[in-house]
Amino acid sequence: MAVFDSSPMFGAPRTKTVVVPELPAPAKLYARALTGVAKHFQRNRPTDLPALRFVRPAVTLDSVAIERYARVCGFFPEQGIPFTYPHLLAFPLHLLLLTDPAFPWPALGIVHLANSVHMRRPLSFDDTLRVEVEFGARLRHDKGQAFVMQTRVYRRGEAVWDGDSIYLKRGVAASGDPLSPLQTASGTLARASRWQLPSQLGRDYAKASGDYNPIHLTMLSAKAFGFPRAIAHGMWTLARACAALQPPKRLADATLAGEFKAPLLLPGDASLWTSAPSPTSREFEVRDPEGGKPHLRGRFQWNLQ
Repeated sequence: MAVFDSSPMFGAPRTKTVVVPELPAPAKLYARALTGVAKHFQRNRPTDLPALRFVRPAVTLDSVAIERYARVCGFFPEQGIPFTYPHLLAFPLHLLLLTDPAFPWPALGIVHLANSVHMRRPLSFDDTLRVEVEFGARLRHDKGQAFVMQTRVYRRGEAVWDGDSIYLKRGVAASGDPLSPLQTASGTLARASRWQLPSQLGRDYAKASGDYNPIHLTMLSAKAFGFPRAIAHGMWTLARACAALQPPKRLADATLAGEFKAPLLLPGDASLWTSAPSPTSREFEVRDPEGGKPHLRGRFQWNLQ
């Protein structure tokens, strides 16, 4: 890895940029998460988010990997490259940041609360992209400290995709502005479809995404972390909803915001509820089969090519 320092601005700490030409294997990333458990027992650790930026400088899109992801999430070829796919290019960098020795808490137990996406330009299978990830703002949450992980994707110097992931460390003193919940007109939503989720869904999505968090894989591994059985990946649920709501055409640009409300157990059933504030926008929730309990709440807006 190559390391560079950025000049500080307005008293901000100097940002260290770490170039990652080749990603560690997923097993090594999760081994780093396990060894980070020792942070639980280290007293007087600083709680500042480190001024770190991890960069993949030249990521070539892999058509086979994209097609595997599209198939697992329910996207059709007519919809083009799934606009949620760049999150997968950034996810290993998220893990590197969360398992860095300077990160104040163990990565295990960090909760993914919400995600937002802004696709500025369509992607093509022959694109080579630069992917950058760093910490953003700290946010106050009633259960602990929330914080933003920022992803920025560039093509030949032009910003083409942004993503903000909000994570939570439970049970610690919080600082920052309050985390504002996503507001949707949930009372106007109507049932659009019902999904049956097989037990192997978490493993299928892990193979497509590289996210092998044990809470998604088997009943035994999920029980070790307090779940009765495996749960669906939040980013699968978000992508599956968007695949169902996107017209069968390619997008020129799109924005998406989603909040993860409650775990979705595997195997299981879920229902998609939606309303259309305009011809090119949808508000939606993924709920239990009866429609009473939300697992995901979101808003999706787009323009077609």
